[in-house]
Amino acid sequence: MKRLLVMLFVLCGSKSLWACAVCFGDPNSPMVTGAKMGVAFLLGVILLVRGAMVGVACFWVHRARLLRVEAALRGESLTL
Repeated sequence: MKRLLVMLFVLCGSKSLWACAVCFGDPNSPMVTGAKMGVAFLLGVILLVRGAMVGVACFWVHRARLLRVEAALRGESLTL
């Protein structure tokens, strides 16, 4: 019942509830520009970290292939 009341309040509330204090004002203000730059920076950090993870995985695959080729040349088997 409490959830229903909260949903009704949010859906029927004033329009100022739908926007934060920064977005409710001037879209060209320095605060909005700073918020956009902060979001872009954090997305860049996330992409950098995920790219590093992919790079490490690719390195491991490459190294495993090299080890398998070296073992095949020596006549050994690399089974786990």
